[in-house]
Amino acid sequence: MHKIIQIIKFLLIILIFDFILTFSLISRLNFYEKFNPSNKHRIANDHYHHSFQENVETIDHWGPYKYKFVTNSLGFKDRSTRKIENVNISQKRIIIIGDSFTEGIGFIYDETFVGLLDRKLQNYNIEILNAGVASQSPIIYYKKIKYLIEDQKLKFDKLLIFLDISDIPDDYYYDQEYKNKNFKKIKFRDSLQEFMLKYSSIYLFIDQIFLKLNNLKEYLSFKYTASKVFNLKLIETNKYHVDLYKSLFVERGNWINDNYYWKHHGAKGMEIAKKNLEKLIDICKKYKIETTLVIYPWPRQIVNANPNSIHRTVWRNWSKEKKIDFIDLNFYFKSSNPENLIEKYFIDGDIHWNKQGHKHIYQIILEEYFKIDF
Repeated sequence: MHKIIQIIKFLLIILIFDFILTFSLISRLNFYEKFNPSNKHRIANDHYHHSFQENVETIDHWGPYKYKFVTNSLGFKDRSTRKIENVNISQKRIIIIGDSFTEGIGFIYDETFVGLLDRKLQNYNIEILNAGVASQSPIIYYKKIKYLIEDQKLKFDKLLIFLDISDIPDDYYYDQEYKNKNFKKIKFRDSLQEFMLKYSSIYLFIDQIFLKLNNLKEYLSFKYTASKVFNLKLIETNKYHVDLYKSLFVERGNWINDNYYWKHHGAKGMEIAKKNLEKLIDICKKYKIETTLVIYPWPRQIVNANPNSIHRTVWRNWSKEKKIDFIDLNFYFKSSNPENLIEKYFIDGDIHWNKQGHKHIYQIILEEYFKIDF
């Protein structure tokens, strides 16, 4: 018993010394922020669930990507912290809304398709604004645009809605969240974790060791699964195969191919998304704002290349029924070698466009929607 007490005392002394040293000296080296980048510019929003903080200039992170992140006075991703006037008399104004694809996660504004359009169309007296934020979906698109129009009195001429495959399950779960008022609350365990990471160098060091081990375990698991999927020996399976597997098999897109996910949230999510988009279109019609619906593929849809997939068929027919313009970007991702196309236009091991992918989307929209040669 005496030895146990001695050990406890010893550990307490080390812990106290660790806290003092970390607080007074090590914290100034910003080790915590190095391993746990700040996410404070991504905030909760009382009107439409979540958004970006207004007029922010910071550094954002996405996987290995570290990039400058700037927002304007509306809390939209932009090239500078500028004031957006409610009315732009001198230019036609177009808002593009969507999720992480539209936000351009992983890249500075000027490298995203919206930023490229913005810079190009300034010469044509058109102002482009990016209302895209990761994990938005039709229920948020509607609430956000309604708030901008009716509360903020923002005037604009056209709205491009970039509807993502993940928007369907997202709308289903957001709908449940709003109905149950089950908004995320910070738990005591999370607060304690953050406190220990900030003020205990020993805890932060141990946490990073376990994180690296977990990443290795995850990679080996992906490697084993990829070897089975691509019918390869484990020793033949390399990072390329692992990245391809990770980009092709993402659960949030499974409702298109898997009957279980279709029954669980796909069918219901589709109906909820339709209703929210109908409300969005109605409010745009009320204020004489033209709307266009845009859909695009994830890597798995490029491989499958099915023109009659449920996502493409439903939204093509729905747009026709609602008499709004419709652009299907799947037509621009055809290839006899889809794996090469995925490697060319998408972040390795991800479903999001890389820098070249954003340029590809920019060129398509410029020609297809604006009828301008790039």
